[in-house]
Amino acid sequence: MKKLVLSCCIVLLLTVSSFALPQPQAHIEMMVDSVLSVLRESELSAEEKKAQVSGRVQEYLNVQSMSRRTLGTHWDGATEEQRQIFSERFVKILEGTYLNRIGDYSSGSVKYQKQRVKDNKAIVDTLIVFEELEIPVQYKMIYADGTWQVFDVVIEGVSLIRNYRSSYGEIIRRSGYEGLLALMDEKVQAMESSLR
Repeated sequence: MKKLVLSCCIVLLLTVSSFALPQPQAHIEMMVDSVLSVLRESELSAEEKKAQVSGRVQEYLNVQSMSRRTLGTHWDGATEEQRQIFSERFVKILEGTYLNRIGDYSSGSVKYQKQRVKDNKAIVDTLIVFEELEIPVQYKMIYADGTWQVFDVVIEGVSLIRNYRSSYGEIIRRSGYEGLLALMDEKVQAMESSLR
């Protein structure tokens, strides 16, 4: 009898803990709604929109995980300072890329299709619906520091992290970390000047 009671308690605890985590899709909905509400403000300039959206998007990202995954095996060879600079520039480039893509379809709507959760990882599938187009956008997430955080965005089947890992790895092999950071700096400046 004691074994049966103990087994029931364990099952109950496991069931409760599986429902204790907040749902990742709700987190993505908050992020997307927050971004789109700014992008749809017609009286704001492009620069003002970028400034307002920037902080909102970063709240939902796991910058450390994204940076480490992007550099892959090159992460271990970077100094702490190089990692810090890389992360700062990378998140700006990611924001610009994501905002350009979602901004192109900001007058459309977003359909939330499904979420898959396994342990502390989740995938949320969405569709941006714009006129006759349906653009699949998938968010890969990790549960860390008490919240769901995005560590990759897959747009039309293309992973932003994998895409950058390939090109950045080649730049590091050719020009070292300093070469990569210099090119990233140029990219960030070009993105910022395009908003002025």
